[in-house]
Amino acid sequence: MSGNNVKPALAALAALVLIGCSSATSRTGEPGGPTPERGTPPTNAPAPTGVIYRPVREAVYTLQRHDSLNLQLPGGANQLQSIDRTAYLRVMIVPDTSGYQATIVLDSLQASAGGVPAVLDSLTPARGTRWTARLTPEGRLSAMTADRSSTLGDQVGSTVRNLFPGLPPGGVRTGMEWTDTTVVPIKADAFDATERALTHYRATESDDPRAKKAIKLESQGTYERSGKGTQFNQQLEMRATGSRSAVHYLSQDGYLILAQGSDAGDMTITVPAVGQTVPVKQTGTYLVTLLRQPKR
Repeated sequence: MSGNNVKPALAALAALVLIGCSSATSRTGEPGGPTPERGTPPTNAPAPTGVIYRPVREAVYTLQRHDSLNLQLPGGANQLQSIDRTAYLRVMIVPDTSGYQATIVLDSLQASAGGVPAVLDSLTPARGTRWTARLTPEGRLSAMTADRSSTLGDQVGSTVRNLFPGLPPGGVRTGMEWTDTTVVPIKADAFDATERALTHYRATESDDPRAKKAIKLESQGTYERSGKGTQFNQQLEMRATGSRSAVHYLSQDGYLILAQGSDAGDMTITVPAVGQTVPVKQTGTYLVTLLRQPKR
């Protein structure tokens, strides 16, 4: 690949970074479990001593996400990019023999980049996307499988795991503190990668009138990612590190009421064949809000 072709490729790749800046759940990860039977409790599960996730026939949430990126392009130029998404999600959690099966459906979506609304042709393929995964009562979520792939749908998939913060064994009670370590596959457009994260949680009483009697989960953590992909017929490598903080409000009945968080990181995309790199600084925020009382 000549030097004249490298810069246009990396400039286009920089645009790709915007739509893949968050860690997305794998589209081809662990296969789905057996068809769940409603009302069938998990087998061999010890009695919980605190709040755990419980079956939900249907819960509806809004998920809002904002990302800002500063890309350092070849030649020293900087490019600022931003994207906003508002997704409306239906969540179903039903028992199966290994715990639960979680299903998340993207009912509708709004998006804009740099303040310019996304065109309908980019929104339509994402609507109706369905993700499935196994879920334990303590919030351990398997690799998620989507029934389709689209640019904006994959972006929403990047934040779905925030609906299920990890809980300690046996459930959570106020006053508890614990550390959760996770290793999960991620999909960020051109990149198939692995994320390793360390998160420390603290549980206190709710201080938000929208979530009375709930348990407040405060978290701080770090992550690192590495992966490979192909774009413009070139092999690419990605490495990233960053930090996160969040607050989740979990009801005593075992479902999420409200969550908000932020993250910031540094990512480097490399084209090994030509030794070119695109460093990226990313910051993001999200807000998850329960729209109506879940159906049991």
